[in-house]
Amino acid sequence: MDRAWYWKAGFIAAVALLAIYALIPSVTYFRLPATERNEAGVFEAHRPSWAPKKHLNLGLDLQGGIHLVMGVEVDRAVREKSVRRAEEIAAELERKDIKGADVKGDPDTGFVTVKAPDLSRTKALIADEYSDMYVRKVNGDSFELAMKDDAIKSLKESAVDQAVKAIRNRVDKWGVSVPTIAKRGDSSILVQLPGYSNPEKAKELLGRTAQLEFKIVDDTDTVLTTFKDLPPGVTLDWDRYTGAGDSTVSSPFLRSKDRASLTNFLKDKAPAGKEFGINRIDGRTKADTEYRTFLLDKKAGLTGEYVTDARVAFDQAPGEGNRPYVQLNFNGTGANLFGKLTKDNIKRRMAIVLDDTVDSAPIIQTEIPGGICSIHMGGLKPISEILSEAKDLALVLKSGALPAPVRILEERSVGASLGPELIRRGSMAALVGLLLVLAFMALYYRFSGVVADVALVLNGLVVLAIMAMLDSTLTLPGIAGFVLTLGMAVDANVLINERIREEMKTGKSVAQAVSTGYDKVFWTIFDGHVTALVAGFVIRAYGSGPVRGFATTLIIGLLASMFTSIVVTRAIVEWFVGHGKLHKAVSF
Repeated sequence: MDRAWYWKAGFIAAVALLAIYALIPSVTYFRLPATERNEAGVFEAHRPSWAPKKHLNLGLDLQGGIHLVMGVEVDRAVREKSVRRAEEIAAELERKDIKGADVKGDPDTGFVTVKAPDLSRTKALIADEYSDMYVRKVNGDSFELAMKDDAIKSLKESAVDQAVKAIRNRVDKWGVSVPTIAKRGDSSILVQLPGYSNPEKAKELLGRTAQLEFKIVDDTDTVLTTFKDLPPGVTLDWDRYTGAGDSTVSSPFLRSKDRASLTNFLKDKAPAGKEFGINRIDGRTKADTEYRTFLLDKKAGLTGEYVTDARVAFDQAPGEGNRPYVQLNFNGTGANLFGKLTKDNIKRRMAIVLDDTVDSAPIIQTEIPGGICSIHMGGLKPISEILSEAKDLALVLKSGALPAPVRILEERSVGASLGPELIRRGSMAALVGLLLVLAFMALYYRFSGVVADVALVLNGLVVLAIMAMLDSTLTLPGIAGFVLTLGMAVDANVLINERIREEMKTGKSVAQAVSTGYDKVFWTIFDGHVTALVAGFVIRAYGSGPVRGFATTLIIGLLASMFTSIVVTRAIVEWFVGHGKLHKAVSF
């Protein structure tokens, strides 16, 4: 055998061992009683410490759970925005020394009435500063403003995005396994919580107003350095930045990929008057997501009730490259509180906390009076990434300020589509069917059929392992996609074996027939799989929910099928051919 074969065999063995390793947590998870699988800490207590943390999950149709459709009151959001806009206009007119103006917002209609002695100057100022509004009616010494249609549409979309953001934060903190949270229509949000059975708690958690707080970070306390026996996966790290007097500030923090483990370890360990905040750091993939700590003042310096608006703006200063940042607006009381908070904590970090999760912690560079705060996004990142981060932060701040109220439109406690008995029978039927296919391949194609059976089993392991590593959810459509890919894997092996038989009928030796058969059938299998892959990617791109689950399983299965049917079976057959173990009478 040449050296290339040994490299190929080593790669196949590594794939098989890695697949088994990746499936160990899934085996542990499904061996637990169904009523205990999703309880906090139960799976972690039974999972081997050396095994991966991710496992296959069951979707709502297989294990049941809660199905909610939440309606966002977007019209009310528009009206309340108009009332806040009236306060902004009044403050702006006062700053521009326009005396005697009376500005009122109507919470029932969303219109803003402006009464002023100098109407022309007032209208010109509002037109320059508030381009998203227009004058809908003039009555003597007053006029009425309304939001433009495109501004209303944008505001409604933003209101739904804010609600989705807040719900994601809460569910992430709650620890529900693989939830579905998605916009449905123009003003609704679909929330599915597999394995959860307390609808009242779910509604209480998801329906309450988001809580935004501004808290000063304590970077001088080193209590974290005194903790011994950190949990597995929790490590100590240090922040370093320039503080007051250009001195370097070094502050310890803990990091981990498991938020629950980090939170449980820090419980009741904060110094008096302090608390630990958790910040989520999103990586390029879900597996790269980490959580880190901040030590915060327990008392909030400011809350979101004083925020009137948060939006993305662009720095026009020379040399800044039109970099995006987040502009935050407070009402009069909030402006005074924020000015004092920033004045007293220059060169310290201020944590922006939404629903007990630290979203960011910018450094206060100077006192910020006037009720307008600019939060610049740090890091040497592409403008597109900075803009995306700025938009996300603006959504967080606005959702904490005054998110659009949500109400429950539809509520169902969903039972599994397949009960335990049907799942048992379905599993038995699938197992019997698989054994029959394996037996047929072995009897009809003899040795090459056994080789195909080995590849088929490995194909199933690889598909399930990849899904487990991706923390995928197994649903009924996903199972259908899995079975379909196994069928295509069998079909590919049938094509290979029939082609080899045809080559042997022409008088070629087994070695020649195997080599020629695999070479000639490769493009046939490749074309068939690529065509199915294109369909899978299209379904995944434009589908949603269970349809995307089917497409994901199909794509993974097709890639695994090409590997096992072409690479694995050929390597096995070539080994027997190279060692003279095969001859025409018993091979194919």
